[in-house]
Amino acid sequence: MNFKSIDIQVLDSSGAMVVQNGILVESERVCAIYDMDEEDFKFVCTTRYELNTILAAQDFRMKYLEKIERFCSECGTAMEEGFCFESDATLYCSEECLTKVITWDEYLAMYDNGDGDAYWTDWYDC
Repeated sequence: MNFKSIDIQVLDSSGAMVVQNGILVESERVCAIYDMDEEDFKFVCTTRYELNTILAAQDFRMKYLEKIERFCSECGTAMEEGFCFESDATLYCSEECLTKVITWDEYLAMYDNGDGDAYWTDWYDC
């Protein structure tokens, strides 16, 4: 299994620190926040979307300590992978966000077996 990690902090709605020295850990099967100070996983989910939903329900947000320049055009989540549309530079972090804007069949038509305007990509090595 291939893991990716990003240094983060978790803040509440007032800006108070919930996790000061955190690591966002992601793979194909898990998305979690590890608290380096407490040596414990604070949040464990299967997708970034699920993690963002859980954080939002508690009025928490992640603060990325590294510069992330790509955000979902639908939900605003910082992205390291997702759907891209070259024609209008829109980005979507998940199929759920994508299909709020267009249908899956419309996306597949734009994807055109890899020869079209729309595609899935990642920016882990950028």
